[in-house]
Amino acid sequence: MKFTNCVTLVGSKPKRYEGTKRYVSTGALAVDHIDEESVELVGYEDRPSRADLTAESGDVLFAKMADTKKTILLDKENAENIYSTGFFAVRAKPGMITAECLYYLLTSDVFLRQKNKHSSGATQRAITNKGLEAIDISIPNLDEQTRLVAKLDALSKVIKSREQQLAELDNLIKARFVELFGDSKVNPYGFNKVRLEDSCEIVTGNTPSRTVNDYYGDYIEWIKTDNIMAEMMYPTRATESLSEVGLKVGRYVEKGAILMACIAGSVASIGKVCITDRQVAFNQQINAIVPKKYNALFLYVLLQTSKDYLVEELNMALKGILSKSKLGEKTFILPPMDQQNAFAAFVAQIDKSKVVVQKALSKNVQYFTI
Repeated sequence: MKFTNCVTLVGSKPKRYEGTKRYVSTGALAVDHIDEESVELVGYEDRPSRADLTAESGDVLFAKMADTKKTILLDKENAENIYSTGFFAVRAKPGMITAECLYYLLTSDVFLRQKNKHSSGATQRAITNKGLEAIDISIPNLDEQTRLVAKLDALSKVIKSREQQLAELDNLIKARFVELFGDSKVNPYGFNKVRLEDSCEIVTGNTPSRTVNDYYGDYIEWIKTDNIMAEMMYPTRATESLSEVGLKVGRYVEKGAILMACIAGSVASIGKVCITDRQVAFNQQINAIVPKKYNALFLYVLLQTSKDYLVEELNMALKGILSKSKLGEKTFILPPMDQQNAFAAFVAQIDKSKVVVQKALSKNVQYFTI
């Protein structure tokens, strides 16, 4: 069955409003939930140009971008938000598919493969209306959908519980950082401060030409901003890789570098960081920060807790860009290495607990499909 035969494309422009509304960009949506730290409050007149989509409770939004499962089933509260035009809004056709089953379908590997197959674009591949019309799906009858959704709902609750455990461990790390080093911008303990470009090497990623098929293969992962998740220390597994030939024209870093989202659809997504646990290549929306005078784990948490400082000079109404030069000029505290190392040891110990939780989470997620 054609996907477009069981859904209706919906969505409309925001009606004029007073005050502000919550704007959810594609960067502010994780795979299955809204990252509240990345949500912006925008006025009608000064909202970003992409903040131009609204939908109703019961509709399902999913990202047009290839290689991502970002999807949300709107409830009454989330239907009040404004969303990026980087989403498609669809409504389940009665008698064909339930809204809940549609949500799980859109987050499945089966649908992602179809979406990727029919996506197009030179730099940022995405699905278009024409591409949607080409997608074929297989859906069970309504009784089977009800049973399937009940099973997946139960798994979803387990997954959310695991995710909450991870968030609590992250909060423990941040609390310890503030206890030992204070607010890094205020610098209450009087540590030396240095420009980032004087203490690290900063490398901007790139996109090897899409017109050269030989540049893409399975030699090294090619990381995008979607692989940098606010709640995860390491980049998620990339869905696209470069070939050995592509690596020669690409940019890459070894284990122990910091990857920062520096170009995004909204300022709220700027400044997200992760630390590499393997060699990876990365695109031009990311700046890699290779520490020379910092312990990598310390620097990761330092940057993570400095997000407001990183974006304070950027225009919130425009597409966010934190250039390599602007990033390099930012100054940060530089505590003695023994203090950095001691804190990093604490982070590493907490990370062991996170690994246990993440393994349990991954075990649940592998069954979370349709």
